[in-house]
Amino acid sequence: MTLKKFRVPRLSQGSFSPERRLTRSLLRKAATGNVHAYVQATSSYSNFVSEYLYLAGLTDKSERHFEIKNVLADCWRYLPYTRRVSDFERFLQVRLERYQASSKPRFAAPHDSINKLSHEGRFLLASRILNNWSHKSVRLALRTKKKELSDSLMRLRCLLTGVEAEKLTWVEQAQIMRISELLEGGFSNKDCRKIEKEVSGQYHALQFKADWLSYRCELANLSSEMTLAEEELAELNASIIDLIKVQPMEKPRLYDSLVNQISFVRLPLL
Repeated sequence: MTLKKFRVPRLSQGSFSPERRLTRSLLRKAATGNVHAYVQATSSYSNFVSEYLYLAGLTDKSERHFEIKNVLADCWRYLPYTRRVSDFERFLQVRLERYQASSKPRFAAPHDSINKLSHEGRFLLASRILNNWSHKSVRLALRTKKKELSDSLMRLRCLLTGVEAEKLTWVEQAQIMRISELLEGGFSNKDCRKIEKEVSGQYHALQFKADWLSYRCELANLSSEMTLAEEELAELNASIIDLIKVQPMEKPRLYDSLVNQISFVRLPLL
């Protein structure tokens, strides 16, 4: 059975992938003070934030809901700094990094490897694997290059499945990288068959593939605990509206605003 038949869609309930053009339009309206446009634009990110926080150790639902509101309220506060959807996602990534030092996840098997994840690893797991963000969106949020992202995704999969890539030969690591890239999709059927032929009979590559596909099923079960039900999401959105109505926005300096129009590097101090 070929890898392309094993491609699994987003694990969380519902679809992330909002229409970016619509999201961009709503964020621009929100930047003028439209709280309802902001909540509409960011509701698709609520489950992503919930999943990241869960992975960071905030498994208590009430505590997690409280922090989701704080995160999105901060994003509202500094929304005038952003110009593009990618700017908003970059700011969101930076804001979430605050939980790296403050939280201590305590997951048991088969998810005990999550305890070892760095901020980048959690972000990759929540954005790319659980929410199916595009490679471009993830790269812009993390400010990483295409090759670096491929390497990070491969090492993330190795960590979660217990593969000690550093103990393998460079040829074996290259074969595992090929499998990881194939799991990411984007290859034609012809290229899939070619890659599978290249790694056929290679124990470490085939075991890596089998272990990852098995772990995806475990992630699907965990995902149901991390995501918000529709009624929870509606309640959360109402709470966020009440919160940001009295939350003034921070206006960037003219120089910062001009720089951010070219490259989103003038982030406010959090």
